[in-house]
Amino acid sequence: MKMWLTTMFGSGRDALSSLRVGRRDGKRVLINEILSLQLIITAIIGTLAIAGLYWGGQWVLQDNYSRWAMQWTEELNELGAPLYLPNDDEAVLRLESFIAKYPEIDRVSYYHDDGTVMFSIMNSTDEIADQVPIEDDMLTDLGFLVGAEAPYIVETSFLNARAFEILAPVWTETISSDGLFSFDLTSETSTTTAELVGFVGLELDFSLFHNRLLTNIKIAISVLFVLLIVSWLLGRRYLARALTAISDLQQPIAELAKGNLAVEFKPAEHREISEIVEALESTASALGERDARLLRLANHDGLTGLFNRRRLVEELKKEIDNVTVNEMSSALLFIDLDQFKYVNDTCGHPAGDRLIRKVADQLKRTVDGIGIVSRFGGDEFAILASDVSKEQARETAEKVLEDMRRLAHIEDGNIFHVHCSIGITMIDSEQFDHDELIAQSDIACREAKENGRNRLKFFSMSESEAEKIVADVGWVSKLREAIDNNDFTLRFQPIVHIATGRITHHEVLLRLKSDDNKTIAPDAFLPAAVRFGLMGEIDSWLVEHAILTLAEHRQDRPDLRFSINLSANAFETDDLTGFVRSHLEKNGVPPEAVIFEITESLAVRHLTHVEKQTASLRKLGCELALDDFGTGYSSFGYLQRLPVDYIKIDGCFVRDLVNNPVDQKMIRLIGEIGQEAGMKTIAEYVQGGPTLALLAELGIDLAQGYFIGRPTSVPTTKSMPIPIGLRQRQEPVKKAGSGENAS
Repeated sequence: MKMWLTTMFGSGRDALSSLRVGRRDGKRVLINEILSLQLIITAIIGTLAIAGLYWGGQWVLQDNYSRWAMQWTEELNELGAPLYLPNDDEAVLRLESFIAKYPEIDRVSYYHDDGTVMFSIMNSTDEIADQVPIEDDMLTDLGFLVGAEAPYIVETSFLNARAFEILAPVWTETISSDGLFSFDLTSETSTTTAELVGFVGLELDFSLFHNRLLTNIKIAISVLFVLLIVSWLLGRRYLARALTAISDLQQPIAELAKGNLAVEFKPAEHREISEIVEALESTASALGERDARLLRLANHDGLTGLFNRRRLVEELKKEIDNVTVNEMSSALLFIDLDQFKYVNDTCGHPAGDRLIRKVADQLKRTVDGIGIVSRFGGDEFAILASDVSKEQARETAEKVLEDMRRLAHIEDGNIFHVHCSIGITMIDSEQFDHDELIAQSDIACREAKENGRNRLKFFSMSESEAEKIVADVGWVSKLREAIDNNDFTLRFQPIVHIATGRITHHEVLLRLKSDDNKTIAPDAFLPAAVRFGLMGEIDSWLVEHAILTLAEHRQDRPDLRFSINLSANAFETDDLTGFVRSHLEKNGVPPEAVIFEITESLAVRHLTHVEKQTASLRKLGCELALDDFGTGYSSFGYLQRLPVDYIKIDGCFVRDLVNNPVDQKMIRLIGEIGQEAGMKTIAEYVQGGPTLALLAELGIDLAQGYFIGRPTSVPTTKSMPIPIGLRQRQEPVKKAGSGENAS
């Protein structure tokens, strides 16, 4: 018992201390708030109960006081009547005996009929104070009560615990018959007459009962206080135990927030906590499934289910380390399908996708247990064969060639035999990095194609090839540094409305900063970026910084618009629209201020992805432009499937436009088709006034080129009045200066 009390009061001290603090680490403590609410409710209920007890007790006592006082007054009236008769000493003794029985009676006073005091007696040893006569108006009121059934006056103003006073008349009754005194009460002629002889006054002291009531109230308050303390201690004890289950969730939830989805939750005793635990377990399971899906999407090709380029690079890095540690050799086989484009052009891209899936399934069967198959993109595949000799690598490649030769793909009743070319590079102790190995296998594959296709080729390092690999790898390193260090820069070339000379928007051109503070055109580094899978990161950098720059300049030029070039890699990304939306919202740029460009060749090669993404971007509010239009991909047929807003005519039709009637007819046709389809046409590489004038005659809407404006580090603000008169057509075409033009 002693130990229990010690524990309880120790907990009480802690509870009171925590209550005084109220907060921990600047945050409210849940258990304190619950207990405080409990105490407040208990205190309110207890206070109301005590108040009810007090006022109810007061009412009951006063009601009892009134009844007792009336009863005693009636008895004192009878006992006091003889006092008004001479020589009745026994009346005084009877009166004293009566008063002695009731300690609540403080004083009894008898008055003459004129209100003066005749006799007083007290129930205590206190000296009798001088009595005041009854006032005249009171005498009058008392006179009316003589002979009444309720002849007593209760002075309610005196209804308190310590003073209670009653005045009543004292009278005698006389019975007479025919005017004579009679004792025959049954006579019909007899009458009763009440005669006033004096008054009796009764003063009561109920302090004893009142003190008892107050004592009870104090006891009730003490009990309430004890109950509050006990309630606090017990409540804290049991609440703390109940809330411990919630505290136990803190560490698992923290681990869950860190990404540890294998965290285990303790079983809970309480139903509510158990439901929370089940919800958290379901959440962890759902997150695990989501991460697994995301990981698969990040590591696998969406069309074939094979490993993608990213995952192959990771496996290649591991294989390089494995080869070095175990002193063995492995092989990387780069596979490129021959004549795949013919299937796409003949039967369409859905047929091409079906062929890609069929090839992927065949490659998995061929190298089952030998190595890892991945899809690099398009019609390119790679096989990483672990722990194989050069001869075993050759056998694997020959088996792939043989299986591909036997592979027949039927589409629309046509049978297609798609062969492949294979480039092989051995992975040995010479410690090439993964970029170099990919470059070597790519070079060997291209040599196999150049040597007649449908064959294999091992990489052999010639001097020129070594220089090319070094150059490509050097570009990769420089590009990665540029992405990390923001070593790219942007240039802006105006595009004008031919009829008005007004600048409608600017094309954003990507440049790479060189060590000598100059800029490098994209033709120099983009091929390496494509080969080594860096275009996704470059696209992200370009979109992010172009929108940021647009936001900065739109503060002064709210009508400014940018056209941004994207690679095929960007359109193959599922979250392209979400990425664009986030940066637009972050910088406060409206979607209609951005135009995205994709080349016709890339759009046709990745038509399914481009269709989906362009529709999503247009729904967001952005516009789309098809660049390099007219370069030999059955353009007009594909144009119906691409919801673009602009057609950018390839520069090959514009450069010699003035002197080439075929180009003129081609551009006129493009202009008419664009007009019918509701698409604006843009002519690139405009290098002189005659070309511009002719474009106006041929129905082209917009123009871009050195004659309009060169790329600048800041978007130009000046609209240019451009002459388009026929006189200009007679002027000689100006020779284009050296350097970059439209892109």
